[in-house]
Amino acid sequence: MNSNISWMGNRVFDPGPARQAPKPVVVATPNQQGGTPNSTVQVPQESNPMPFPPMVTQDNTGGPDTQQGPPPSTEKGYIPYYLASNIGKSVRAEFIIGSNQYADKTGVLSEVGINYFVLHDVNSRTDIMCDLYSVKFVTILLS
Repeated sequence: MNSNISWMGNRVFDPGPARQAPKPVVVATPNQQGGTPNSTVQVPQESNPMPFPPMVTQDNTGGPDTQQGPPPSTEKGYIPYYLASNIGKSVRAEFIIGSNQYADKTGVLSEVGINYFVLHDVNSRTDIMCDLYSVKFVTILLS
């Protein structure tokens, strides 16, 4: 995955030029004998059916591909990437719930998503899905 990110074109950060009304398309209507057109009709051009630009665009100048939107969290430097590199290891995750409640869960790290991870509890033979946003510490048992 390319690590070069461009925020240009993102409507939140770069509103770009003001939107212009679509230009009408001129359509000629033939006369009843099928000869030369005797009138023209202006049909408004349909707006872009895709409300957002594509996620990956190719730079025609031969430059690198650019990606719009927030960077994917599965790249190096993000917590899910680090956790995914430790799948199969025993971990202890410590959570803050509310403003002053603490909880911890232990198990074998079995799956990592964008905003969650799954611990397999060997004793109770259950899977525990954990919210990544409430985690404060993850201790990984190195073997």
